[in-house]
Amino acid sequence: MEFSSLKLKERYDSDEDDILCCFHIPLLSVATRYDRAVGYFSSEVLAVAAEGLEKFINSGARMRLIIGDPLSDSEYEAVMEGTLNPVKVRSSELASILLEPKERNLKLLAYLVANEQLEIKFAFTHQGMFHKKIGIFYRDNETVVFSGSANETIRGLSKYNSEEIKVFFSWDQDSFNKYAQDEVDSFNLLWSNKKKRTKVIELNSDIYQKIKSTINLESLYKDIFNENKKSGLNKFINEPFFRYSFPKSKQKLAQVDIDAKLPRKPLKVKGRPFELFPHQIQAIRNWKNSNYKGLFKLATGAGKTFTSISAMVELYEERRKLDLSTFAIISVPYVELANQWVNELAPFNISPIKCYESTNSWLSKLDKKILRFRSGGTAFVCIVVVNKTMSDNVFKSRINKISSDKLLFIGDECHHLGSQGYFESLPQAEFRIGLSATPFRNDEDEIEGSPFPDIVKVNLMSFFKGIISEYSLSDAIRDGILAPYRYDLVPVYLNDDEHELYEDYSVKIQRLILKSKSSSLNSDEQQALTKWCGFRSRLLATCQGKLPALLAYLEKNNQMSLMHSLIYVGEGKVSGEEIPYISKVTNSLHDFGCKVAKFTSQETASERKYIMENFKNQGIESLVAMKVLDEGIDVPVCKSAFILASTRNPRQYVQRRGRVLRKSEGKMEALIVDFVVLPMPGSRSSASQSLRRAELERINDFKLTALNAQQVEARIIELGIY
Repeated sequence: MEFSSLKLKERYDSDEDDILCCFHIPLLSVATRYDRAVGYFSSEVLAVAAEGLEKFINSGARMRLIIGDPLSDSEYEAVMEGTLNPVKVRSSELASILLEPKERNLKLLAYLVANEQLEIKFAFTHQGMFHKKIGIFYRDNETVVFSGSANETIRGLSKYNSEEIKVFFSWDQDSFNKYAQDEVDSFNLLWSNKKKRTKVIELNSDIYQKIKSTINLESLYKDIFNENKKSGLNKFINEPFFRYSFPKSKQKLAQVDIDAKLPRKPLKVKGRPFELFPHQIQAIRNWKNSNYKGLFKLATGAGKTFTSISAMVELYEERRKLDLSTFAIISVPYVELANQWVNELAPFNISPIKCYESTNSWLSKLDKKILRFRSGGTAFVCIVVVNKTMSDNVFKSRINKISSDKLLFIGDECHHLGSQGYFESLPQAEFRIGLSATPFRNDEDEIEGSPFPDIVKVNLMSFFKGIISEYSLSDAIRDGILAPYRYDLVPVYLNDDEHELYEDYSVKIQRLILKSKSSSLNSDEQQALTKWCGFRSRLLATCQGKLPALLAYLEKNNQMSLMHSLIYVGEGKVSGEEIPYISKVTNSLHDFGCKVAKFTSQETASERKYIMENFKNQGIESLVAMKVLDEGIDVPVCKSAFILASTRNPRQYVQRRGRVLRKSEGKMEALIVDFVVLPMPGSRSSASQSLRRAELERINDFKLTALNAQQVEARIIELGIY
C-alpha cells in the first residue's frame, strides 16, 4: 500500500483527532524507514502501536531516533569542547533497561535495537530540552513529513495534551519543497552532527553489541506478539488508546504514570562532573553487604548526603529490575536542613513530598501518593520530613500503610533519633541508613563520669545495626575534600564570683555521681544532677570575660576581614542580666562596627532564609548563632569561626569546625578561633583540674588536624593547660 492511498490529512489536532491511531499506526504499517527527532520519547507508544510495528519489523524497516537531553550552561560548554561525553552514561542507562525488559513496550525497543532496526542518538542542547519535533516516513519514492508540538509519548500522541501536527506529502511538490524539504535536511544535519548549537552523539557501539549478543531475537519476537494477541492489544488498531465516549471531566488517565520522576544519578552537580569519592563508594558497598542497614559515620563536609542519595538510587534501580517498588523517607531535625535536602535531591531527578511546616501543604499530596504507590501506579516515592512531624500520629498513620519491605529510611543527624520519643516513632523499614559525624555522644557528656546509661547509643545501634563506614575529618582534609585550617587559642579566665559558683556546682555534681556508684539515684536526685550540670554549662558559656576577649581579639587583628564568619555563643543569660547573651554579643558587635545578624530558632524560617541569602551575598558579614548552624546546614562560603561557647560534647565542636571547612571558590584555608575557659590562675582544685582537662581535650582534637599544630602546642604550654 502506498502512502498516498492512506487518506491522510494535512493537519491533525488532538482536540479532534487521535493522532496515534489515525496517523502514526497506518504509516508505520507500510513505511520502510522512519526518522524521528523529539524532545521526549516513551516506549509506551510503541507498545500501543503493536500491529503497525509488527509489519514494520517484518518488512525489515529501519528507524532512526534522536532524543533530546537538556544540559546546564557548564555541561553544554564541556560537551561542545569535547571534555564531557554524557552519552556514555545515557548508553548504560538504556542498556540496563533493554537487557532485562519486563514490560511489552521495553521488549519492543529491545527487539528493534537487537535486530538492528532501531538506531538511537542523543541530542545535547544548551539549557532547556531539545524541542525540535521532526518526523519523516519513507516508502519507495514517497515521503511524508510532519512537524509540530506532539512528542513521542502517550501524553503527546493522545488527547491527554492539546497537541497539533502539520503534515506534508512528497506528491504535493509545491507544499513539500516550500515547507518540508527543510525539515528533511534539518534531520539529516542533526543526524550527522552538523548543527552549530546542538551536539548529537551516537550510542557506544559496545552497548549495541552487548544488546545484540544478549537477546534471543526469535524467543523475544514470540514473546512480544503472542502477548499482544493474548491481551487483546489488536483492538487499539481501530480505537484510541484512551476511550473518549464520556465527558473529559470524567476521563480516567491513570493508566500511565506520566508525571512520575524516576531517580537517576546526574552527569553533573553544581557545574562539576558527578563522581563519588572512594570512601563514598565503599560506604555504599558496605551498606549493601550489611543487608542494607547501617550508620555512615562520615565527617562533616565529606558527602554524607550525596552518599545516601546515591545509595537510594542504586537500591531503587536494583529493585526496579525485579519489578519491586521503593518508598523512601528522609528524616531531618530542622526545616533548613529539610530544604537543603530537597535541593540536593533535584540533580538526581527526585522531587520529594515536603512533609514539614503546615500540614495542609503536604497531607493531601502524601495521601494521593501513597494511594498511587499501593495501587502500583508509581514505583518510587520520596518524602523529606522533619523529626517532629515524623513522630506525629498523623504522619505515622499514613506511613504504616506502606509495607516495611518496601521502605527505605534515611535519618540525617541521626543522633537526634536515639532519644526515646523519636526512637519509638521510627518506621520499621527493611532498608536503613543513619548519617552523623558523631552519632553516639550526647549532651549528658557534660557530666564527667555520667551515671546515666547511654540510651541514645543503645537505641541507634539496635535500629541501624552499627557503624558500617567511617571517614574522619583528618581523612577528608588529607584527601583534599575539606579545606585546611589554622587554629588560634584565646584564654578566658573565670572571675572570683564565677570561679566560686563553678566550684560549688562541681562539688554538688560530684557528690551525686559518687552516690550513683554505690546506689542508683532516685528521680529527684537525677533531676538535681541534670539541673546543676545545666547551671555549670551556662556559666562557662556566658562567663563575663568572653565578650571583652572577642572584641580585644578583633581590635588586635583589625586587618582581618570578618566577611563570611560565624560566631558561636552560649545559650541563656549572664548572671544578673535580663538580656539573652546572644543579643548582648550581637549588639556589642554592631556597636563595634560589624555587620552581624542573629541566626537562631527564634527567627522564622523566612527570616532565616533572608538572613542566609544576605550572608552569602556579603550584605551581612557575620552570623551569630547558638545551635541552629551546628548540624548539616551547608554554608561553604564560611571562612572563619569564633567559638565563644563549646560544651564537652565532641559532636558540637566537630560540627562547628566542619561548618567552615567546606570548600568554596577562593577559600585556600579557614580560621578557627577558640575562646578557652580556664579557672582562676593558680587554682589546683579537682574541679579546676577537671575544667582544664575538658578544654585540653577539645584543643588537642582541633590541634591534631590544624596547619599550625606546633604553634598550638607551644600555646598550650604557655597557658599551662596540661
